Amino acid sequence: MNNLSKILIVVALIIVVTVVIILKNHPAESEKEAAESANAEKINVPSERTKDRPSSEKEEKSELETNTKEQSESFQKKPDYIKLDLPKETKRTIQSKQEKATGLVLAIVEGEKITEQELESQYKKLSPQYRDEFINDKDLYLEQLIIKELLVQKATEQGFIPAGNRDQTQQDSGIQQLIAELGGDIDIAETELKQFYQKNIDQMQDSGFEQVKHDIHSYLVQQKQAELTNDYLNEIRKEAVVILNEEWITKQRAAKPENPLTKALQNGLPTVLDLGSDTCIPCQMMMPIFDELEKELKGKANVILLQIADYRDLANKYQVRVIPTQIFLDQDGKQYWRHEGFLAKEDIIKKLKETGAQL
Repeated sequence: MNNLSKILIVVALIIVVTVVIILKNHPAESEKEAAESANAEKINVPSERTKDRPSSEKEEKSELETNTKEQSESFQKKPDYIKLDLPKETKRTIQSKQEKATGLVLAIVEGEKITEQELESQYKKLSPQYRDEFINDKDLYLEQLIIKELLVQKATEQGFIPAGNRDQTQQDSGIQQLIAELGGDIDIAETELKQFYQKNIDQMQDSGFEQVKHDIHSYLVQQKQAELTNDYLNEIRKEAVVILNEEWITKQRAAKPENPLTKALQNGLPTVLDLGSDTCIPCQMMMPIFDELEKELKGKANVILLQIADYRDLANKYQVRVIPTQIFLDQDGKQYWRHEGFLAKEDIIKKLKETGAQL
């Protein structure tokens, strides 16, 4: 055996003996005590045993404690979560807990504030028709501004709006490009066009399939575009960090006139609600049907026909995308079934029976 090997063996024996002596002088602690000791070491908190150490060791320990205290104070002085190296979702969660929308700030949308002054300014720019729609629904109009702000942010991310640009015209143009991208590849199969034609042949005014094929195609593309857009808006709204001024919203809702549906649902009867418009041909076809049903089913079911322009809050609540839309609610006021477009009288009665109406 050469000299190097002998030296290594001697060193190894010395290490083993040293470890044994240390273990004998310091009995093993319980797992809890060991964990606490480890934690104390990490933050440099002196244990009872350090009191017996030489003064030089105590001075060294004191210096370590001072450095640790300074680091702790430095960490606590960090102004907010933005400067911490945290995951994006964690930052968003902290942000939603830290920030508050109060006073003249009605909402904070991903860090961007919407003020009451801005809402009133935008509201005054609406055409008289749309202004009347939101006259009792300022909280609903705030939701529209929130969605627009989210769309502006998404369009900016996609490069459709230059970063930092707040020009309304460019923002509207960017949003239109963003929405157009959603339905850029919509394809309607020939079989789907024919199925729609057969299903709605009574409304085709004796026109052949080839005569109305193009119109059907345009209608279905618009319908699918609306569905995609609606799904996209719901998705970005759900994922966004939006902090609302709850006090302002509560005041707005308290000032609203009660709608006919809310009052009707209190009687415990099944309900059919139709949301439409005077200018819509299928809606006009529904009007005499609902007039007849309202008289025939009095005391057995709630039959309600409303103008969508007057009840935008209901349209938003039930996510109405096409008019007319019929919404069937059971005796507890829960949505049972819905239909878009013209619906025959016998089909309405059939669905009301399914929801529990004694007809």
